[in-house]
Amino acid sequence: MRILDKYLWGATLQSILLAWIALVILSTFFSFIAETGKTNALYTTYQTAIYMVYTLPGRFYEFFPNAVLIGTLLGLGNLAANSEFIAMRAAGVSISQIIFSVIKLGLILVIALFVIGEWVVPATDLHARNFKAHLKNKNIVLVGGEGLWVKEKNSIVHIGKVLSEQQLSNISIYTFNENHSALESLSSSKKATATDNGWIFQDFTSTTFEETQVKRAHEDSVIKNDFINPEILSVATVDPEQLSSSALHKIIKFQKENELKTDRYEIIYWKRFAIPFSTIVMLIIAMPFLFGSTRGGGAGAKIVIGIIIGIVFHLINRAINDLGVVNGFSPIASAFLPSLVFLFLGLFAISRVR
Repeated sequence: MRILDKYLWGATLQSILLAWIALVILSTFFSFIAETGKTNALYTTYQTAIYMVYTLPGRFYEFFPNAVLIGTLLGLGNLAANSEFIAMRAAGVSISQIIFSVIKLGLILVIALFVIGEWVVPATDLHARNFKAHLKNKNIVLVGGEGLWVKEKNSIVHIGKVLSEQQLSNISIYTFNENHSALESLSSSKKATATDNGWIFQDFTSTTFEETQVKRAHEDSVIKNDFINPEILSVATVDPEQLSSSALHKIIKFQKENELKTDRYEIIYWKRFAIPFSTIVMLIIAMPFLFGSTRGGGAGAKIVIGIIIGIVFHLINRAINDLGVVNGFSPIASAFLPSLVFLFLGLFAISRVR
């Protein structure tokens, strides 16, 4: 089986890589065209290209399940068209052995995909947003998937979590004197919300450092009109799709503690595990079309049908995810239901193969 595994894996990997690169190149090209419409003196075409490079790991992660389906159908479909599966079965290799060999490759790829989604994508996305933020505003620096530092006049502000352009949490404000030689005050707030009248800080504590004494005050609510412009925060607003599962778990916990909605974050959290699972489902969906094509002609048509089914799966998956958020369905069910349905259909189709 080792020789068979190497042969099947080689044919599959080569096509998956080609399909993967092709999908990412197309996506990057169209995104680059759209991004060049936002260029100006500070954000040039060259800098746009650098920004696109930072986004590549996220695109590779997003298109991996589709690349697996297309690559498997094209790579192994070529073997089926050349009657190599018939030769394998004549040599005593069963359909289940062939399928199991391909699924073993899929499991290895799933582990690699999870590593990319959990550690590589969040890091490169942070670099991308940091790069863009620095070009738009020299006084803003992102320090993590959720937090940032901002220099505003004589103050330096640290924001623990940027939930949106209008909602912040865990804010610390360090105010210095005019020549920045001494710290005048330190203020902190657990939550801040932007309104038409200014920023409303809740649970606001301030400490003022004077020559002879230190004054400390606490207020339940404070309104500030001279705080950060919400438009500046747009570059730091977190896209939950690009956070690691650990970061999403922290945000969900924070949202629940503050009695805020968590549906969107929970669905994206469970999608972190559903996407690798859907990769295995894509492999299983491809199998019936490959073995079915060994009976005679029409291999190309069956491969096209398989690709269309993969596209339909992608659309249904996104639709159910969105409907789950709107209608309050179980996040776990919304994330895994399409994959489970297509898994059942794929296994049923494989059982019909002779």
